[in-house]
Amino acid sequence: MSDAPMIPSTPTVVGAGWRLERGAAGRLVLVDASGGRHEPVDPRRAFPVSRPLGPVALVGTDGRELAWIESLVDAPAPTRTLVEEALAMRETVETIVTIRAITDGRPAEWNVETARGPRRFRVAHTADVMRRVDGSICVIDATGTRHEIPDPSALDQRSRRLLERHA
Repeated sequence: MSDAPMIPSTPTVVGAGWRLERGAAGRLVLVDASGGRHEPVDPRRAFPVSRPLGPVALVGTDGRELAWIESLVDAPAPTRTLVEEALAMRETVETIVTIRAITDGRPAEWNVETARGPRRFRVAHTADVMRRVDGSICVIDATGTRHEIPDPSALDQRSRRLLERHA
């Protein structure tokens, strides 16, 4: 018999006896109706462009939906606040202007200068560094924050060398 918490086969909806909390590491924790803790969970908009206020799925580390919020407008205030804060962090786009260092190995730690100042973040997989058709590069860190390099050729020589080795 496993000590792992039971994950419902279908997601529960807001008001079905679950709640959200912020865990010790700052990530969201879903406490289900039976008291089981699912940590961390990530909110994901189902229709980000056409319906930005919902629905929103709360997804576990295995990629399964654990809970469903049909509309953030109708969600309890504490839940709405936590979800909106997490979505804002996830959807933030940082523009990288200089790459100071990238460690070898996985996850790789990136030390960069962004348009908003210095940042350090981890990139779990090489697939999280995506070259786009327009030549720009998108880097998604381990927390889901997107970092953009709009024109890699505009980076200094050292930054370009590091990027080529790790992208």
